[in-house]
Amino acid sequence: MQGRVRMWNHARGFGFLETNESKDVFVHFSEIKNRAPEQIEIGNRVEFEIGADREGRLLAKNARVLDQPTTECGPVRFGDIGADEAA
Repeated sequence: MQGRVRMWNHARGFGFLETNESKDVFVHFSEIKNRAPEQIEIGNRVEFEIGADREGRLLAKNARVLDQPTTECGPVRFGDIGADEAA
């Protein structure tokens, strides 16, 4: 199933996905397999499986963000910082 991130709480590591059928599905960061919690953004397209908790509420399982990360960070090597910036 596919949907979009409708709400995301970076501090608590969970949010809600809106499915193509306009249903809200809870998702915990531990179920997002290809992105760190701080990289999740509202509006990201997500592919996931549907599960349910003990009370029957919908949960996302094995979720993967389909959008590219919004920020890129390359490796930093020792010595890349200038002498005046290191102080």
